[in-house]
Amino acid sequence: MDTGAGRWRVGGQYPMTHQAKISVGLVDDDAPYRAYVGTLLESGGRYALTAQAGSVEEALEWPAKAKPALLLLDVALPGVQGPAAVTRFLAKWPGVGIVMLTGRDADEPVLESIRLGAVGYLLKGAGSAAIIEGLDDAVAGGAPMSPTIARRVLTLLREPTAGPRNDPKALGLLTEREREVLALVAEGDADKEICGKLGITRSTVKNHLTAIYDKWRVRSRTQAAVRFVKVTGK
Repeated sequence: MDTGAGRWRVGGQYPMTHQAKISVGLVDDDAPYRAYVGTLLESGGRYALTAQAGSVEEALEWPAKAKPALLLLDVALPGVQGPAAVTRFLAKWPGVGIVMLTGRDADEPVLESIRLGAVGYLLKGAGSAAIIEGLDDAVAGGAPMSPTIARRVLTLLREPTAGPRNDPKALGLLTEREREVLALVAEGDADKEICGKLGITRSTVKNHLTAIYDKWRVRSRTQAAVRFVKVTGK
């Protein structure tokens, strides 16, 4: 995923240079909020707000070179919104990391948007540190969302006919510790909870998840968890 200054791909791939900034697109009809996010991203040094729009229709007119690595998308916009917007953006830019913006922690359109390919969501009322942490999680291949939503997403995606079950070959690709981490992810545990239960650091959790993504060729925490549920038959 080309940002113009380096090569990125949401889902575990890291930059070729630490000086490169990750391009972020923002679609939100609240102009003051767009200004706030832009200032926040620029002040952090790691991200750059390279494109913004007040509607999905406007954003879909961005030129191909404006493709961001991450796209912050308000779930409730005038016109095209929510799940329909996710589908259109992924059709235009396959692989873009879409992070939904919502004012409520249990919004059904958010769940459907994640099912259709969004990597997670952020609460619009979250503090600046939480926003940056959520973006960092998305870049590292994680899924920024609360444990409650994570559990609901996993329940939503558990379809008995989708993919092989009881697949020891897939599990054999993972180390014992990676399986332990993934089992907790599949239960909806956040990184902090996993750290406490396994007695490891957050960076170690992220390293294990990155290894899992590479071995299983998945691009997000949710996809890895759903596959774990299927291959273990649980």
